[in-house]
Amino acid sequence: MVKWKLCLGTGLLAACCFSAGAFAAGHVEDVEAISRVYGDGEKLAAVQLRYDADLLGSSVAVADYAVPGRTVAKAFVTAEPYGKAAEKGRYVQVELTPLPLSDQMADPHPEDKHKAPIGVGGPQLGSHGNPQPLVPVTASISQKGRVETVQGRIYGGEPEMKSTHTRQLLIEKFTQHTFTDSDGKTLQYNLYVPENLEKGKTYPLVLFMHDAGTVSPEVKATLSQGRGAVTWVEPRWQEEHPCFVLAPQYDTVIVDDKYQYGPELDRTIHLVESLASQYPIDTKRIYNTGQSMGCMTSIAMDVKYPQFFAGSYLVAGKWDPRVTAPLAQQNIWAVAAAGDPGAKPSIDTIMAQLDAAGDKVSRGTVAQDAPEAQVDQLAEQMIQPGVHAYYLLYQGGSHRSTWQHAYDITPAKEWLFGQKAGV
Repeated sequence: MVKWKLCLGTGLLAACCFSAGAFAAGHVEDVEAISRVYGDGEKLAAVQLRYDADLLGSSVAVADYAVPGRTVAKAFVTAEPYGKAAEKGRYVQVELTPLPLSDQMADPHPEDKHKAPIGVGGPQLGSHGNPQPLVPVTASISQKGRVETVQGRIYGGEPEMKSTHTRQLLIEKFTQHTFTDSDGKTLQYNLYVPENLEKGKTYPLVLFMHDAGTVSPEVKATLSQGRGAVTWVEPRWQEEHPCFVLAPQYDTVIVDDKYQYGPELDRTIHLVESLASQYPIDTKRIYNTGQSMGCMTSIAMDVKYPQFFAGSYLVAGKWDPRVTAPLAQQNIWAVAAAGDPGAKPSIDTIMAQLDAAGDKVSRGTVAQDAPEAQVDQLAEQMIQPGVHAYYLLYQGGSHRSTWQHAYDITPAKEWLFGQKAGV
């Protein structure tokens, strides 16, 4: 196959130039935006085009496609939706280079005219925060180059096309529900149930709780704000660690910087208990995790229910060190940033108290912008036999930047899943 990009010389005109009709636009039948949830939220990750005939894989190149404001990283033909690169197929997958991470997220309390640094002086208990509408991820794409069908037809450029629908390949794995507690109050939540449940087998459950900036009446907000919920449903993770994932959606602030918590804390525990009675959940392998407000809730739960969770993954949070003695002998992995004025001092104190009580704490420090492989290597080195308290600190960074990376530290996640209650 010769990919015609340029006609050289008048003598070759008849051989290499075709009529305008041969390059007519309109061969793309469908344009689909594909989103991905990154550490700073849900964004466009790829665009999938469906053509009206099979294309030759060798005729498709990165330079053939353009997405406004984005860099095309890969473009390849697939024989089926979301498939692997193939020699021929009707689908073209256009993958985009991820955008730089940003910690400029929604301000949970814009009404405060005298703001404290992010991570301290947060919104008041029971307030409704600053909910942001969920904006659908869409795509615009144009075909700049020429591609060829398996029958030898040449398809010329396509003008800018808009996506007609969006796939949220991880978010859509969750189902949405409402839990009614014994007091008649309700709590919205998202639940992922592992595929191909085996009869007679029980599975771990991960409870993820979001930050105050994600307080919202929209039940899926917690799924799109960052990686805290979706990281556990990635196909690679589920293949090795099939588990239930629970992500409640709070429409009010459930803990505050005065270390007070609302009824949602107990309601969430009751929700977990209810699910454990309905599904094959291993009650010795229930884990809690959260970022900022969700991390504070995790610690408060560990203090009030010290035997409930097999392990806790604490991201950019804090709690009153005067009441955290029950954390002794619990399985805890905390992540914070040196530039976080709220989480770092609190976690420093809590870990120092565990040390003083005879609970050895394994610590590690890494640059905030260190490659993922380097962070994984450090986390792997931190893990020691008999140690149940870990503290990974990012140099620099900020309150919000911590959770951009924390939910992709694979050794920490695997350590968490190795813990069992009562062991």
